[in-house]
Parts: sequence; C-alpha cells; structure tokens
Amino acid sequence: MPDFSSLPQLLPPGYPTSEEPFAGDYEIVWSIYFRCNNLRKLRDVHIPALEELIGQPHGGSGWVIDSENYIENRDRSLKRIVAVKRLEGPYIEQFLLDFMKRLYSLSPSWTIQARLSPSHPHGVYVCAHFSRETPASEAPAVVDALVELQPAFTGDGQSGRYIGSGQRISG
Repeated sequence: MPDFSSLPQLLPPGYPTSEEPFAGDYEIVWSIYFRCNNLRKLRDVHIPALEELIGQPHGGSGWVIDSENYIENRDRSLKRIVAVKRLEGPYIEQFLLDFMKRLYSLSPSWTIQARLSPSHPHGVYVCAHFSRETPASEAPAVVDALVELQPAFTGDGQSGRYIGSGQRISG
C-alpha cells in the first residue's frame, strides 16, 4: 500500500485540523491548458469539443479563462480554463466512478495519486494529471490537464482554490 501521508494538505489556511472523518461536501476542480492562438477559437471550437467528451463539469455555469498575464516568458499560445463542480453530501463511490469516467473519456494516460479512505479526517482525495508534448491537431487541443476530487472546506459555494491571477474559483 503506498504511503499517502506526503499528499498536500487539503485544508484552507487557518482551518482547524480534526481527527474526525470529513463528512461535508466535495468538489471537482478542473484545470486544462489548450494550445490555441486566440480566445474566440477557444470558446467556439475547443471548449465545445471538450464538453462533447466530458460534459459540462462546471454545471453549465461556464469555464473561467485565466489570463495568466502575470507570468513572464509564458507560451502565449497556451490558454488555461478552470472550473469547479460541487458535489453535495458526504463521499459516495459514485463520485469516484463518475470522476474516472470523465477522466478517461478525455485521455487514457493519467498519473493519479489518491487517498480513498472516507474515514480520513481530510476526506477522500484524488489528483489526476496528464500532459502531451504535441497535442492532436483536431479540437480539443489539450496540452495539459489537472483534475482533483477533494473535500470542499469553504461551505460557501466557492472553492478554496484560486486561479493564478488571484481570482477565486466559484462552483
């Protein structure tokens, strides 16, 4: 059995730790990079093609497009979209089954880390990542994807996560 004690802390800063199992809501956080030259093509071509594969993981509320203008020397042809899907209630196995189906409909090659113990005080956690050297020429031209199934500790309908530009991700 792998040692998952090195997985990142999932609690927001200042949130008290507990020995009790996590019994709150969960969320799935998507972060996807496309190789795409302009935002119009991203919206009109790549996002609809992505949603054909994985559905609307954001519940139809729209993807957040991160400008990433704060990063010097970044590849300007890469566009990042982010979304959060809220899953209400304590963890059930259907969360994981739906999560994995969406992952594998996008790509068969993922690196996955997981802590799948509902009795763990920080809840069930799955982190999945894949990247390609050269994306396929057809849409969606996904270069890099990171998707996490994790406890939602904020309780206010928003993720505890922020996109790089400092904007809080809402679910």
